[in-house]
Amino acid sequence: MTKFTEFSGAAALNAQFADEIARTLKQGIGARGYASLVVSGGRTPLGLFEALTQQTIPWNNVTITLADERWVGPEDDASNEKLVREHLLKGHAAQANFIGLKNDKATPFDGAAETERALQAIARPFDVVILGMGDDGHTASLFPGAENLYPALAMDSGRVCMGMTPLTAPLDRITLTLPALLNSRHIYLHLTGSGKREVYERAMQGQDVNEMPVRSVLHQAQVPVDVYWTA
Repeated sequence: MTKFTEFSGAAALNAQFADEIARTLKQGIGARGYASLVVSGGRTPLGLFEALTQQTIPWNNVTITLADERWVGPEDDASNEKLVREHLLKGHAAQANFIGLKNDKATPFDGAAETERALQAIARPFDVVILGMGDDGHTASLFPGAENLYPALAMDSGRVCMGMTPLTAPLDRITLTLPALLNSRHIYLHLTGSGKREVYERAMQGQDVNEMPVRSVLHQAQVPVDVYWTA
């Protein structure tokens, strides 16, 4: 259920992607009165975020949250929440509701239950989930070899989010679990650059999710995955 689409450049990708997300969110609002959008951090989605801020939809009926977060305050430059507030929650999209993943607990392991309670405000399935992918094959904060990886991938865990200590990146994280990510109507994997395409192709060729956790999303048959890539 994975479809790969190549774009001529970032501008073309972001314009079509933003239109598609807006159309999906409007459909959700029309059908149920509300819609939800799960986004990821990093530099890759910044152009997409800017394009989304120009979309004229009923943003006050949209709730946005994150696929994962570093366990730092929202004023920290490493915070995905800070990035979203600065680049997405403005313009038309300033009217959207936002639920962050970080709370006041000392660690993401202590804070996961409180985050799960906060996320109960978002009805499932999510309308749109946008994921990125690291050079090590991680997605969200599902990191290769991490101690908590298999519990976070377990489809029968009943968990929405879990703490994660990456072996290949700094800072403890909180991440939506695989069953939470897959409890969505559509997943997009947003990639840029030749290096990410090589990582994606390697992920598609193997099955070991401990080596490349993104495979748990790419190889599942529960929800369609669109891979949007540009050099």
